[in-house]
Amino acid sequence: MTNSMRTGAALLLDVLTDLGVDYLFGHTGGAVIPIHVELNKRLRRGDAVPSFILCRQEGGAGHAAEGYARVSGRVGVTLATSGPGATNLATPIADAYKDSLPTLFITGQVPSGAIGTDAFQEVDTVGITRPISKHNYLVKDVRDLDWVLREAYALAQEGRPGPVVVDICKDVQLAPVTAHNPPRQRHRELTPFDPARAEAILDALTQAQRPVVKAGGGIIHANAAAALVAFAQRFDVPVTTTFNALGTLPFDLPNNLGMPGMHGTIPANYALRDADLILTLGGRFDDRVAVRGFASGKRIAHVDIDPSEIDKMIATDLSLVAGLEDFFHYALNSGRSAAHADWLAQIGQWREQMPKPYELSDYIKPQAVIEILSELTSGDATVVTGVGQHQMWATQYYRFQRPRQWVSSGGLGTMGFGLPAAIGAWYADPTRPVVLIDGDGSFQMNIQELGTVVANRIPLKMFVLNNSFLGMVRQWEDMMDGGHHYETCLARTSDCDADCTALDQTCRRQIPNLTGLKYVYPRLNTMRIKASANLRKQLAAALADPGPMLVDVWIDKAENVIPMVRPGHTLAQMIES
Repeated sequence: MTNSMRTGAALLLDVLTDLGVDYLFGHTGGAVIPIHVELNKRLRRGDAVPSFILCRQEGGAGHAAEGYARVSGRVGVTLATSGPGATNLATPIADAYKDSLPTLFITGQVPSGAIGTDAFQEVDTVGITRPISKHNYLVKDVRDLDWVLREAYALAQEGRPGPVVVDICKDVQLAPVTAHNPPRQRHRELTPFDPARAEAILDALTQAQRPVVKAGGGIIHANAAAALVAFAQRFDVPVTTTFNALGTLPFDLPNNLGMPGMHGTIPANYALRDADLILTLGGRFDDRVAVRGFASGKRIAHVDIDPSEIDKMIATDLSLVAGLEDFFHYALNSGRSAAHADWLAQIGQWREQMPKPYELSDYIKPQAVIEILSELTSGDATVVTGVGQHQMWATQYYRFQRPRQWVSSGGLGTMGFGLPAAIGAWYADPTRPVVLIDGDGSFQMNIQELGTVVANRIPLKMFVLNNSFLGMVRQWEDMMDGGHHYETCLARTSDCDADCTALDQTCRRQIPNLTGLKYVYPRLNTMRIKASANLRKQLAAALADPGPMLVDVWIDKAENVIPMVRPGHTLAQMIES
């Protein structure tokens, strides 16, 4: 095909191929048919082209791209049609925005001449996604398509990563490419590295008696996990790794405090409670970590590539706008070090409760499930979760060993994230086992993606911690809201007493029957575990199965996530039992 005859659809695939995009996670529809026609022509010719992974719903495709981005560190790309296709992407776009994930969302749009006429499947995608994306574009001229795609791809991963949306009119996809408009001239002053500010932070770190580093997800985005370990050891400082930074430090490293915050570890929250200096590296001050009184009586230092995060939630005493790789390079080449022997000795005592011991009962404890999975996988699996109690137990009891092995929805807390994100995670790294730990409520929200799993022979190991409740909300109801379970009991039917507040361990109506899904999705194997006595053996058998495996684990319905810092309370008021 000569260049003069190329269409916009052909140009799009040329650019994505040139950029090294391996996978497109998506769904089809009228406004992207030209792209799929071109894709199929190339497949028949044997041309190089990104593989298209047909997800069963656009939201699932978006979460799959997120999972791919988290594990690979590369841009995850999604393709969907206009109207409902684009609006179904709103949740994964917002999710990627909150967690700063390098993602590119490409959507079709009605022909440029029909925009504003309320045409079939027309929505203002740019307007809808403006507040939840790093940037977005509406392409109405094929001459702009090349530079927009290249700029969008670069923007998704440069600086603080994030989702970028490119909305392409259908006539642009069909139009012949005869010329290209030059890229827009953009100018943004880069903040130069300030050695004086870096020195001030290192001075504070060496002079503090009880310093703590709060490491955020920016460590992983900057590929700086090894540098963080070296920094922690050089300056003899303990490190809390926030939700999005789990895996940056090996679990057994003496400096590792685990996750801080509402359901953080005892050593992490104790250390933040008693610290005289908190140095945040590549993370924001989330309200579930920076609880009431968080900064009281402490010096706060903050290093971040995004200047908008400095002083946004917590006033800082010291700050530096810089890439973490630059800060670590400066610190580790400064010739400086520090010693905090007494503080690290206290940290070592607190670490004896990481993770917190739990009581056994006649029912399977979810903590035991995760501990055994961690042991059986040597802490090396790629761990994906949905959102809820199971997610918090995973943060507490899986012994993470490496960056990019933790895939979960943090800032947005998106139920249904787990299953499709696990698909993307497997495509990013099929050499390691991908273990999905989900809850029965969260799993059902994107259960249709089991079709994607079996169609593509993806050997996911899916463990549903089934307590017949929307467990996290149930926990809040029992602890703070009088124990009303009307809208949180997943076993409830129209025949149940609307005023039921009981936690009946024997009430186990299966809606749906998860083991029966093997009859719905061919080549899916299922297993149910109901007794603690067989737990290890059955979990091992599930992990050893060569294909996709769904395990329904009936856990203790009354188990709560502990520790817990209730809303409006301080770290000193943490509930430990």
